[in-house]
Amino acid sequence: MMRTLVVWGAGRVGRGFTADLFHEPQWRTVFVDLDARLIRLLNERRAYTIFKAQSGGISRTRIEGGFSALHTSEAAALEALFEENGLLVDVAVPRESLEQVADMVAPLIAHRARVNPAPMDFMMNVNTALPNAAFAMLLEQRLTGEAYIYYKNNVGISTAAALCISPFATEAMLREDPLALLNNGYAEMAVGRQAFKGALPDAPRIRLSDDIQAEEIRRLYTLNMAHALCCYLGVKRGYRTVLEAVGDPELRGVLRRALEEASRGLQAVYGFSAEAMAAWRGVILELLDNPYINDDLSRLGADTRRKLSASDRLCGPALACLEAGGQPRAIARALRAGFDYDGGDAGTRYVRSWVVTHGLPSAVREICRLTPCDKLYQMILDSD
Repeated sequence: MMRTLVVWGAGRVGRGFTADLFHEPQWRTVFVDLDARLIRLLNERRAYTIFKAQSGGISRTRIEGGFSALHTSEAAALEALFEENGLLVDVAVPRESLEQVADMVAPLIAHRARVNPAPMDFMMNVNTALPNAAFAMLLEQRLTGEAYIYYKNNVGISTAAALCISPFATEAMLREDPLALLNNGYAEMAVGRQAFKGALPDAPRIRLSDDIQAEEIRRLYTLNMAHALCCYLGVKRGYRTVLEAVGDPELRGVLRRALEEASRGLQAVYGFSAEAMAAWRGVILELLDNPYINDDLSRLGADTRRKLSASDRLCGPALACLEAGGQPRAIARALRAGFDYDGGDAGTRYVRSWVVTHGLPSAVREICRLTPCDKLYQMILDSD
């Protein structure tokens, strides 16, 4: 039986990574997005190019056929889609868009509960800690009565974890194909086995994990931590890209120490072995050294209000390291630099405004939710 994958958010991750993994004969993909122009182009062209930049060079993958696209305003078509058996929905949006997605999806779940109350599942491709729990809470706030009962019993929400790096496609790539995407061609995606209520996803590059939360946190505390560190410390040295930052011997040394600090916390709190984490650190450094993924630091450092918060990519591993008896001085140094970072987005402007208006100690309390009694609080203030 052919199954349908709904990719909610047809951007760099949803269209460039998840849809590629599910581009198999037994699956059809339906993209859902707010961008009317993107939806029109996808339906007209029926194909697009993914440029995969790996250490050996850049290859092209053409996604041709097997997909269609719907605008979020097409209510009747979306209701019909949510009546299908075996439905799997991949949510691939920024963290700040989850409430908007929940607003649109909750009525569709209620419709399914009335018309075809068969099990269905969501996968959360959202680059933050515990996106499945956040999305579940948002849906619970929006569903009542029979729809709520159906949701609790028949809707699964799993986290997805992968080391996919997806910068913006270059101008040359977009001239070749206006729908072009660029990523590092990561080979697989892990999803949590236990969360599924319907049939498990059957695709060669989908790996079922028995501890997806640990895998998701490991990615956040290592790859995403490294990206943030490269940005906040690299921008201070005048660098614009990841390759420039990791090519600086002193900054690379800080990065190595930060990865070791994060590893200590991950071993103690999430049960990874020292050998596994040593190998993982090698993978992270290899990804950052990819000469064909010269990612812009401004993209990786945006929204410091979220990225400096207590459970995210810097405070999270630093606190885990402290719990394991370590001293996360390298990560604290990146945190301190994050409060100086001056990007143009709303979240970063909020942090800078707080620092300027109230001072750094107050900003650390407000953004990181740390107090003077917390070891990490003082470590951040003492960092240069």
